[in-house]
Amino acid sequence: MIKNFLFVVPRYAKVNEYYPFPYGLGYVIANMKKNGFNVLIVNLCHHEEPIEVLLSEAIKKHDIHVVCSGAMSIHWNELEEVLTTVKKINHDIITVVGGAIVTSDPLLALENLQIDFGIIGEGEETIVELADALCNNKDTKMIRGIGFLDDNKEIFLTGPRPPIKDLDSLPFPDYDGLGFDTWLKINSQAQKINWLEYDLHHPQKQVDIFASRSCPYRCTFCYHPLGNKYRQRSLDSVFKEIEYLRDKYGVTLINFQDELFSVNKERVYDFTSRIKKYDIEYFIQWRVDNIDEGMLQALKDSGVRYLELGVESMSDVVLKSMKKGTTKQQIEQAYTLCEKIGVRVISNIIIGDVAETEDTIKESLDWVKDHPQHDINIGFILAIPDSELWRYALSKGLIKDKLEFIKNRFPVINLTSIDDKRFLEIKHDVMASALKKENIVYGQLLSTKKANKFYQDKQVYDFTAKCPVCSKLSDYSYIKYSDHLFSIVVCKHCLKRFKVPTRETFEESFFTELKKVILLNIKIVYISLLIDNSYLLRLRNLFRRT
Repeated sequence: MIKNFLFVVPRYAKVNEYYPFPYGLGYVIANMKKNGFNVLIVNLCHHEEPIEVLLSEAIKKHDIHVVCSGAMSIHWNELEEVLTTVKKINHDIITVVGGAIVTSDPLLALENLQIDFGIIGEGEETIVELADALCNNKDTKMIRGIGFLDDNKEIFLTGPRPPIKDLDSLPFPDYDGLGFDTWLKINSQAQKINWLEYDLHHPQKQVDIFASRSCPYRCTFCYHPLGNKYRQRSLDSVFKEIEYLRDKYGVTLINFQDELFSVNKERVYDFTSRIKKYDIEYFIQWRVDNIDEGMLQALKDSGVRYLELGVESMSDVVLKSMKKGTTKQQIEQAYTLCEKIGVRVISNIIIGDVAETEDTIKESLDWVKDHPQHDINIGFILAIPDSELWRYALSKGLIKDKLEFIKNRFPVINLTSIDDKRFLEIKHDVMASALKKENIVYGQLLSTKKANKFYQDKQVYDFTAKCPVCSKLSDYSYIKYSDHLFSIVVCKHCLKRFKVPTRETFEESFFTELKKVILLNIKIVYISLLIDNSYLLRLRNLFRRT
């Protein structure tokens, strides 16, 4: 009789390396425990031992009958290693897998991974019903939202499960079981940050929270693994979780991971008035066509650290093609309002949409260059299973082999009408510029010295720099955290990013700087090869033959 369920977090990173906390799995585990099932957990990211050793010990010690896991499609390889290892230990163990890796293409997952039951869509209710069926020998064909091989070894997909209407009915993610304390320490490690947002004088504990699911919009590059129906938790539920995280873990910073935080102004004003008393800063995602002065002022007064604005392109042609439902004028108006109120904005430009041309690329890049005061990250659009762009790429034969494409972690492909050779040249130039952070300007390093203290066994430096945007001075205390020629810091007054020279700031030698120049150029060459998939595949096959 089935009694024990083992949930496994794939090894996304080595011990003490950053990885996104597995909130989705956390929700599923919590609901299993709420419904009385005996659940054990192994987070492979927190252990150094070989995966086979860890799983074998857990399976034998706890008499495990079912192993459950899940992942995004980009982590196909990591999940495959877990499933292969489980079946190697005991082929009779039932494997259950959920997440976007199954939901986006159930047939591909069930045909190519050692999955006994795949969960399609939201998994909290589905896995409870499946677990009950497995424990009590009930007919699994009656369970909506799953897929499996039937008695004829053919894939059987049951009907779709309706989206969960009442998100408040779900328990909070199982933070304790997944090792949240350990993850918080990893998340604060210096070598994993992209820029110095907070220094040692202002230590932070950051957590992600989901106040809603899905999105009412249908951008072509997006995929919604939790369904296409936009739903929100009540603010009472959200603030109960905030209080829990603050009181138990000392959380001081919240990153709301909602694809869209809210389209309801009344909810926004209610949220901003209620969060004030917690003295917690937060990040939040927003649309450029859903901003006004009153709302921005309320967000600023309530502790918003920055808005993540959905920009994506500065070309109306491309925005229309992306089905963003926004315009360049609305984007510029949003930036103007944010600057007026003093709300920091971080956004992305993603190049390579179907409608992209050299002129539209230039339009976006020129706009970024002409507005160095804005924090804008530049990259290339990816065809993500099962997005509209993914389906387009398949229909045009741009993705020859779905499985190989996924296992290679979605390499950039040319979706545009630009000549392939020219597109590669543009990608090389843009990526080289992105690595050098050319859109981020240098501030002035005024002083630096070694402090009489160490952090994580590394020397701490106290330094002062002048912001090129607001011209004010900020004092910082931190260890060396960048391997680039420059280090990026955030002004403590206007919150804009700017660069300081790493060698001077952290008193490095000339030869250390020379080494960084060489490594940076090697990295640029590598990314250029990575972009040219055909060349990379030929190179990989050559090494295999030798």
